[in-house]
Amino acid sequence: MLFGKLKGARGIYLTAKPDVLQSEGALLRGGEDWVRFLSRLGSDIQNEHAFTARNFLLDEGIVPTRVDSYAEAGAMKGHASLEDWQGAHSTYLAERVFRLPTGDGLPKTLDPADEISCPESFRFLDPAAPFLPTDSRSHLIRVERLRFVAEFAGVDPGALRSAAEGALQGDSDSVRRLNDALEAWERAVEARPVFAAFWDAVADLFGETSADDPPGWEDVLRDSLGLLHYDPRTRGGPIEVLIFKYPVSVPPTVLDNTPSPAFLPAPRRSLTGHVVDLAAKTKELRREVLHPGVPFEAKHLWRVGTIRQPVDPTILPLARGLHLLLVRDASGRKDYALGTDGDL
Repeated sequence: MLFGKLKGARGIYLTAKPDVLQSEGALLRGGEDWVRFLSRLGSDIQNEHAFTARNFLLDEGIVPTRVDSYAEAGAMKGHASLEDWQGAHSTYLAERVFRLPTGDGLPKTLDPADEISCPESFRFLDPAAPFLPTDSRSHLIRVERLRFVAEFAGVDPGALRSAAEGALQGDSDSVRRLNDALEAWERAVEARPVFAAFWDAVADLFGETSADDPPGWEDVLRDSLGLLHYDPRTRGGPIEVLIFKYPVSVPPTVLDNTPSPAFLPAPRRSLTGHVVDLAAKTKELRREVLHPGVPFEAKHLWRVGTIRQPVDPTILPLARGLHLLLVRDASGRKDYALGTDGDL
């Protein structure tokens, strides 16, 4: 059952099956037709896009300038179909968030006044947001699909894996070959925002050395970081991955990437976002941040592995419900997302 908030003589109470899902999200300014479109899409959790639609209703961390930009892209309206909305969102990302490669590699600095090279994610930041201060003692972790790196670097995936594994063993020739591949990848890839998690949240998934890692750590890491798109069932088979660990960014929003039902926006004024545990096993939140692309080198490589187990989509409602309980407790917002996810 879905719930909405109505004000009665004694305050706010819950009612069943509202015309629209209720929230305090920044994108509600899109108007009634837009909100009803998202509400229809989000009303049935059996719909694979339901949680994505709810996220767009929920996200409170988007500054007004970005809301206006999204509206200008034609994305905030009562779309005739899901495909129409996906097309508008893709256009928005291509024009304002994902910057085409220049051939010179990722920019070393970003100028928020530069509309051409600076992704919108970093041009319009909330000056009042209490972003986590940079701490050189903190590290982030990033999972990249090996084949994605190989394709853009113009190298054979098998050769890339061999170089990566050799680099982890300290072989100087492998380090050189891996650095060459990563540099070529960097020159060819879009300058888009990068999602990353904090190392300390997943450090216990690994052994002291790669030989001590527990079997299936790659699948557990995928689930722990909410990487729903790294699903062997939809990718056509096992997924080879490169794991980067690097020194420490802003909380991600729904406007920073392709929509995902495994993403859930953080309440306003949150220090970071938090990943949804796809296995619904975590008892604490794992932080997620957004930062500009960084030039990875062999020294940042932590592990090479293969994701083999498919994601169980039937667990996602439970995972989201558990995640919301943790978010409500951490934020003190006991009613957060009840208007969109009261059925979980």
